[in-house]
Amino acid sequence: MAQLTTCEIRLARTKDATILAHMSRDYIEHGLGWRWRPASIRAKISAPETVVLIAEVALAGKRFIGGFAAMDFGQDKAILSLLAVHPNLRRHGIGGQLLRWLHKSARIAGCFDIELQVRANNVAARGFYKRLGYREVSHLPGYYSGREAAYQMTRNLAKS
Repeated sequence: MAQLTTCEIRLARTKDATILAHMSRDYIEHGLGWRWRPASIRAKISAPETVVLIAEVALAGKRFIGGFAAMDFGQDKAILSLLAVHPNLRRHGIGGQLLRWLHKSARIAGCFDIELQVRANNVAARGFYKRLGYREVSHLPGYYSGREAAYQMTRNLAKS
């Protein structure tokens, strides 16, 4: 694979919704049915309590969306609802950059507890989150479409 030359984090725009929905379908929701369609992603981008970020990368002279993340902010906690990185770009720091940006936003918003759910069989993703300070707090049988288990993971930003 060619060398990744840049990665810029920016806020998503509604015109990005279709590509983000396809990334969600292909990299997050595979095998479960397609929940996060373009209209749902557009609604998330437009929601005032949600931040949707894009990692725009340059590779071999071409710019494209290499990853994205969405976080919902509540009164005292935030929920990471989506995080995807193109499979060929994983382990290049893109997911970490997206999460660090969201963690900073959560602190500013006064949300120090972050929560997420991840497929129980996605060992790589669980390891990624653990390296970033998340811990597994519960096992959720049948969480995904009644077919796949998940782990709920949390991180307290006040302790970092």
